[in-house]
Amino acid sequence: MKLLSRRSFSSVAALLPLIVQRPLLAMEEPTSAAAPAVDGPPAITKKISLGIAIGTGEPQFMTVGLYGDAAPASAALFANLCTASLPGAPDLTYRNSQATRVERDKLIVLGRLSAGSAQAVSRRLDDTGYIRQELVDKAEQYTNSDSNELRHDRAGLLSLKKGGGSFEFVLSPAANRALDADYIVAGEVLSGLDVVAAMNAVPTKTPNAVLNAPYAAAAKVGGDVRARVETVGKPLLKISVRSCEVL
Repeated sequence: MKLLSRRSFSSVAALLPLIVQRPLLAMEEPTSAAAPAVDGPPAITKKISLGIAIGTGEPQFMTVGLYGDAAPASAALFANLCTASLPGAPDLTYRNSQATRVERDKLIVLGRLSAGSAQAVSRRLDDTGYIRQELVDKAEQYTNSDSNELRHDRAGLLSLKKGGGSFEFVLSPAANRALDADYIVAGEVLSGLDVVAAMNAVPTKTPNAVLNAPYAAAAKVGGDVRARVETVGKPLLKISVRSCEVL
């Protein structure tokens, strides 16, 4: 038998810990890799086609994608109003609704439902036995707790009022982080940004605040329903939603 030299024996001895440890390492539990960070906008869960008419022109079409996972209640409200299937109010629809406000490069407010359809008459008996009547906004019963970290950081985002309680929706013609305080992003324009740009370019009413403020204040105190409509930024050309359907 050939004996190992002292030098060879030392080399083999140095390798023994590695040989012994290798099988033990193979029996250790595998560690799961960390989930990769997800970049970009949330998943599109539903697509809606909107036909927008400006003035007397023919409808121009855009496709909107809804973020049903990021803003479930807000996205559902928008979709239900597009298909006239809102629970408790199936007669309400965005069809023939109008834009009420355009602030160039800041926001476009659409979705004001046709006159009277979004209001109900509430009657109650007061302490004197007299029946009191008042108009109630139907949207007030559709509140929600949607919350996400999305920001109005680009053109073509669709958002609704935070917490619900309103049927109107907003399209961003440009990045506008000031909207983050009051609106929640619930979708985006997938095609038809040129339609957003066309609405953004519509001339708007710019009343003299000094002259009109006293009259507006008096009208609000007197209960004039016309005083509830914001006139600053009111488009001088009619902007309406002629059609809306799920794709």
